[in-house]
Amino acid sequence: MITKVKFGECLQLLLSSLDMSNNRLAKGINVDSSLISRWLHEQRIPSYHGNYIESITNFLSENILNSIQEQRLNDVLKIICGNLDIRVSRKNKIMKVLLEAQGCSLEGKKIRINKKIDLSNDNTDNNIIIGRKNVLASILALIEKAGKEKGKDNNVIYLSSDNNLDLIKIQKDFAGWKEAILKALINGWTVKFLFKLNQNIKEIMNLILFTIPLLETGRFFLYYYKTYDVASHGREVVIIPGEGAFSCFSTSLNSEIDCAFYTNNQVGIDILCKNFNLNLLPLSKSLMEYYDLDESIAYNNSLDESDNTAGSRFLFKNTLSLLLIPNILLKKLLVKLSFTNDQLIKILELHKRRVNSFLLNIKQHEYLDIYPLSSIQNIIKNNELSFCCFNVVNTINFDIEDIIILIQNIINLLKTYDNYKFSFVNETLYKNKGNTVSSFIIKEKHSVHIESSTHAIIIQEPMVVNAFEGYFKEIWEQISPIDKDKKEVIKWLAHQVDTFKKQLIKK
Repeated sequence: MITKVKFGECLQLLLSSLDMSNNRLAKGINVDSSLISRWLHEQRIPSYHGNYIESITNFLSENILNSIQEQRLNDVLKIICGNLDIRVSRKNKIMKVLLEAQGCSLEGKKIRINKKIDLSNDNTDNNIIIGRKNVLASILALIEKAGKEKGKDNNVIYLSSDNNLDLIKIQKDFAGWKEAILKALINGWTVKFLFKLNQNIKEIMNLILFTIPLLETGRFFLYYYKTYDVASHGREVVIIPGEGAFSCFSTSLNSEIDCAFYTNNQVGIDILCKNFNLNLLPLSKSLMEYYDLDESIAYNNSLDESDNTAGSRFLFKNTLSLLLIPNILLKKLLVKLSFTNDQLIKILELHKRRVNSFLLNIKQHEYLDIYPLSSIQNIIKNNELSFCCFNVVNTINFDIEDIIILIQNIINLLKTYDNYKFSFVNETLYKNKGNTVSSFIIKEKHSVHIESSTHAIIIQEPMVVNAFEGYFKEIWEQISPIDKDKKEVIKWLAHQVDTFKKQLIKK
C-alpha cells in the first residue's frame, strides 16, 4: 500500500537520510534557500512542467556517500512507494519518491477550496469546505452577512464548539469575529452558544473574557454540556436560520476543525436547527442568569445570599461599594434622593444585612478588594458617588464631614480585620476597548456576579467560578506591592482625612 506523503515531508526525509542541510541543497541546485524552506513547509510545490525535480534528483544522487545513506534511501522509497524493487538505480529511486510526493501535493491541492465560499451567490446550495482558515473565513462571512440584516422576533444564531480555544483562535485569525457577532446582536439577533467545559482555567477565562462584550447585550446566551466528558463528534455547528448553516468536523483524531459542510437549503437548515434544540440543548445547562436593571432588588437578594455563604470573596469595582458606607450615613445620604419611603426601607434593610454578613465573613475568610484610583478621587474631588438602583443611576452628594466618615470607616476596617485587603490601582482590571463591566464579585466556590451598565449576570458553575478565582489572584499578584500594602493604603487614606479636617477648620 502506498503511503500518501506530501512533497515537503518527502524532501525532509531525503535531506535527513543524507545528512544534508537546506542551505547545501539550495547551493547545489542554484536556488535561494527560502525556496527550499517554502517547499518543506508546503507553501510552494514544484510544478509538473518545471525542472526542479530533475535538479534535486541529480544533486542528491551524487551525494550518497556510503551504504548507510543507501539503506536510508531504500527506507524512504519503501515509506513512499511501498514494496517497489530496490534494485533500480539510486537516481531512479530519488526521482520516483519525489514524483510520487509531488503528485500527492499537487493533486490534493486541486480538490481544496482556496477561498471562502461566495455567500452572496444565491445558486450556492451545498458546499464542502476544506482547510481550517477556509472554514473560519466562511463562517465569519455568514455572520457578517446576517449582521447587516435586521433580526426579526425569535431570530436565533446557533453556535457550538467542543474546544474553548476555537473562539480565541478565530479572534486571532480574523479580527472581525467578535465585532461581527456583536453587530448581529445589536441588530436584533439572539445568539445561543454551546460549548464544552474542560479543566484548563486559562482556557475558561479566555472564553469568558472573549464573550464579556457579547454578554453585556443581554442577547448572548452561553450553555455548557452537563456531562464534562461528553463525546465531541458531530457537535460543531453554526446555524443562521434563513441564511445558511455549517456542520464542522476534523479529519483526524484530536485535531482542530479543518472541514465543513455548508448549506443554504432551508430544509437542511431546519434539520440542523431541530438537532440543536432537540438533541444538543437538552444535554446542556445555561451558564448564567441575566438580570435587568429594573430587577435590581432580585439581583441584590442574590448578592445577599452570596454574602451569607462562608468563603473568601474577591471584588473588582469601578466605584466604591456601598458596603463601605455605614448604615446611618447611607440613610442620611439617600433621603436626599427621590426614593419612596418603601424603596428607602428596602435598600437600607438589604444594606444592613449585607454589611453584617460582610463583617462576619472577614473575621474568618480572605477578602480582597480592587478599585481604580479614580473611584476614591471622584469622591475626594467631586464629592459624589454614583450607583444604580431601581433602573436609575443615582448620584450621592457628600459633605466634607460625610467623606471623612466614609474614609475613616475604610481605615477602621483595614486596621481591625487582618483578612481584609484593599488596593487602589491606576488601571482597570479589563482593558478591552468598549468594555462597560463595572464590577466582578467572586465568592469562593459559590458564584460570580458581573455587573455592566445595562445588565447583571450571575454564574454559579463551579469550574467557571474557580477560573475567576484563579484569574483574580493572578491580577492581584500583578499589582505593585506599594499599591496593596495595607500600611501604605492606610497611610494614604489617613492623609486624605487630615486634609479634609484642615478644610473644616478653615471654614
